[in-house]
Amino acid sequence: MDKLIKKPVKNFMTKDVIAVKKEDSIKNVFKLMDENEILGIPVVDDDNQPIGMVTESDLIKHFTTIKTPKGINLLGSIVFLDDISKFNENLKDHCAESVGDIMTDVAITINEDTQLIDAIDLMAQYNLNRLPVVDKKNKLTGIITRTDIVHQLAKSKHI
Repeated sequence: MDKLIKKPVKNFMTKDVIAVKKEDSIKNVFKLMDENEILGIPVVDDDNQPIGMVTESDLIKHFTTIKTPKGINLLGSIVFLDDISKFNENLKDHCAESVGDIMTDVAITINEDTQLIDAIDLMAQYNLNRLPVVDKKNKLTGIITRTDIVHQLAKSKHI
């Protein structure tokens, strides 16, 4: 098992990674996820560098019902009794038109030469389901998911 988890991420990642641009439509992302049976897609810039991630959670938020915050009319003005910031956030997600409107900014990527154990630790530390994999020039070369890791560990004869 030690030999396995010390191998570089590039040995386990999905190399033919599907990526989108922030200008792409939400409809396109739905279609890509459905056709390819994936739950997350990296968002890249024109240089193929990861700038975000769009996941099934981001897409679901787009279709949630917006609940108007409770308020009262007081002297001709509405005074909100609930926190309006949550309403504003939900409204933004609901009205989104492009991937850039709903994506989560990527703060964490992993280099393709990093050991698998470090990818596992990073995913656990930040509760991530997937990590975009980049080369030395920060160009997207793949993606590694928890599923990829579980498959590799399950194949190991030393579990």
